[in-house]
Amino acid sequence: MLVGRAAELDLFRALLRDLVAGRGRSVLVEGEPGIGKSALVTAGFGMARTLGCRVLWATADELVSRFPLRTLLDALSPEERETFDARPAAGDAVLAGVEQFLALIDQLCAKSPVVLVLDDVHWADEASLLVWGRLGRAVDQLPLLLVGAARPMPRRSQVAELRRTLTGQGAMVMRLRELPAQQVDELVDDLVGAPSGPRLRAMARQAGGNPLYVRELVDALVRENRVEREDAGFAELAADVERAPASLGTAIADRLAFLSDPTLHDLRPAVLLGTEFSVADLAAVSGRTVVDVAEGIEEALTAGVLAERGDRFAFRHPLIRQALYAAIPEALRSALHQDAAYALVRTNGAVERIAAQLLAARGDMADWVPQWLAEHATFLTQQAPQIAEQLMGWALERIPPDDRLHDRLESQLAVAAYLQGNGELCERMARKVLARTTDPDQAARMTWALASTLQRSRRFAAARDTLDTTLQDPGISPTWQARLLAMSARLWRSGRRFDDSAADKALAHAELAEDPTAIGYALHEVSLVRLRRRDTAGALRAVRRALEVIGDDPYTLDLRQMLLINQTAFVAVFDDWDETRTSMRAAIALAERTGTPRLCTVHTTAADCLCAMGEWDDAMAATEVAVDYLPEADAWPELWERVYSIRALIAGHRDDITSVEADLARPPVRGSDSILLIRARALPEERAGRPERALAVLRRPWTRIAPRSTSTGGTAGRRSWCGWPWNWGSWTPPWPRWSCSSTRPSRSRRPHKLGGRAVVPWPAGRRPGRGAAGGGVLPPDEASLELGNCLEDAAVLMADEDRTAALATLTTPSTSTCRSEPPGT
Repeated sequence: MLVGRAAELDLFRALLRDLVAGRGRSVLVEGEPGIGKSALVTAGFGMARTLGCRVLWATADELVSRFPLRTLLDALSPEERETFDARPAAGDAVLAGVEQFLALIDQLCAKSPVVLVLDDVHWADEASLLVWGRLGRAVDQLPLLLVGAARPMPRRSQVAELRRTLTGQGAMVMRLRELPAQQVDELVDDLVGAPSGPRLRAMARQAGGNPLYVRELVDALVRENRVEREDAGFAELAADVERAPASLGTAIADRLAFLSDPTLHDLRPAVLLGTEFSVADLAAVSGRTVVDVAEGIEEALTAGVLAERGDRFAFRHPLIRQALYAAIPEALRSALHQDAAYALVRTNGAVERIAAQLLAARGDMADWVPQWLAEHATFLTQQAPQIAEQLMGWALERIPPDDRLHDRLESQLAVAAYLQGNGELCERMARKVLARTTDPDQAARMTWALASTLQRSRRFAAARDTLDTTLQDPGISPTWQARLLAMSARLWRSGRRFDDSAADKALAHAELAEDPTAIGYALHEVSLVRLRRRDTAGALRAVRRALEVIGDDPYTLDLRQMLLINQTAFVAVFDDWDETRTSMRAAIALAERTGTPRLCTVHTTAADCLCAMGEWDDAMAATEVAVDYLPEADAWPELWERVYSIRALIAGHRDDITSVEADLARPPVRGSDSILLIRARALPEERAGRPERALAVLRRPWTRIAPRSTSTGGTAGRRSWCGWPWNWGSWTPPWPRWSCSSTRPSRSRRPHKLGGRAVVPWPAGRRPGRGAAGGGVLPPDEASLELGNCLEDAAVLMADEDRTAALATLTTPSTSTCRSEPPGT
């Protein structure tokens, strides 16, 4: 029964017709609790299945939905949930789950149109909101209709941001208002089965036009025999009724009074489980069998108290569950939640549901809880870091420091926090364990986590000091010594204080210890030494050997991801696009399967390669995914610059200067200007016909940063990627082009100084990159992926003097041998 929503229903039917025709859309239905959002969506899509659409319905819940993606997973069939692997051996399980769910929706849309409904969006976890935002960008490419229903409260910043994103992408917002008085009267008439009298209508109008409030009020009056049938056929309020029930909560509680005692007995433990629950969980918590609780569930379904949600059951409206929950004395709730958790433990219940019960508990902790937490700490941190932190913090406050579980909980929390990127928690826990432990390998494990965290926050000196202190302990096993030496080599390189011998020393110790993990990390550092020496082929060999050594060891997934990212970048140097695609796909597949924190980096690398291949649409799509996973700007400024510079460069080449300016208008981040960013800033000047200004932008960094020779044969200077020798191929190509376009044509033949090196346009008849030392657009040993543009520019320069040579320059193939610093480092 749906009153007053005819226009909204017509709109939903139109959306379904478009969906069947292959056109997706995103819709947000907003309104206060009880206004009829769920009823409208249910009625609106009643015909979806008859049209051959797959309908997935998920309802977020404040309690259970604190676990990432749990709500969306409950919308799937049991078979689909069983094949859903969101528990990788390492990496970020939440990010892995996001990518797997997106892939699953893509597969379902390939079979039939899909309607995905998320009710109570306001309670959804951040991972679910991320999924919704990603799907919102894909509805114009898939037969997918997204329908989200949300209250205006609570005002969560994440939900507000999602709303802005969706509306900016063209999502339709349907705001449900209260029913006018006439439609409230129609609803009352339908509820009582007869025309309603004036006093009954007047009381119903006190509900403020909220359909749920009206329904609960009228139902309560009918059950209490407060509505009488008059001789004229009207249904009227009894004469002794002067006001509505004392509160809506009381009205909802009264609704359940007619249920049998066994059914009420079954519903009381059900409220502990959240808005939705399974029969198995209800049986476990109530201490009865599934057969025993089945009769009560059937009665509650018939009475409209419960509703089916696939293989689960849900309270027809969260207010029903809230009213029952509020009836439990607050002092009793903590004990009941812990009892419910223990019942689920005894029946091998899902870890996340057990943790949800513990999270709702307060006060004293049952004796079994710390041991259970210690056994599941890593899984909980991977699935829901905030919940894991609260629960283990609760446990650590209640067990004495000398308890054997205390150090175990702290050390597990430190390692898990590192994997999740929670630097503050990792550092705090790791330092506490290091201050007490007498186990050298435990100290090494904590040192690894701590040093890695310090490196992420760019505290390289502190990380090196931590490593050096632990490495002086003679009790460390050869395995951990080799791993820490590999970490030490990485720290010297990350701090821009290169020590080529450190990588070789780490590799020697790793091979002596026969530890694949240490060998893999050491080879990673060796590859970067080779790259700095402009030996890209040697770097690629080291990466490939490292990948072979570590194999599919689940404890080296982060290392494997780094290696795959760098392999992709190294192979692209040689313009081997087939192998580049293969390596790129492997890196993306691993990132999506494991939810690695490097998801941003892998998609940025993909965007870089796709841009070089000329596949700009796919490159832009990759940057959109990368943006979703960008770390804090100060944590990795170069990555921010790469993402938005790629976007700006593509937009600039498409003459979309508005988008260029939007991407470049972002607040500056700490760190140096990258080559891509500086070129992106100069591009609008070139496109506007102002080559002199473009040159000025290009020259500006070199007035501040002049590379100087070092004893190792490289260059050094202030932190700027443009100062590193392997980046010259990416830096120099636009310089002569903009010089040639200036208002003084004679300047096009003159050499220009770029960081102390001469950069001259190609003379007529001379192939690029083949001139004398110090000349040419590219140094003799440094062609680049910009070669196509360089050849075109050279041909333009030579056209006036020798058209034959110009044509040969434009059409003769060549290969590139150098590329910028790999992003996976």
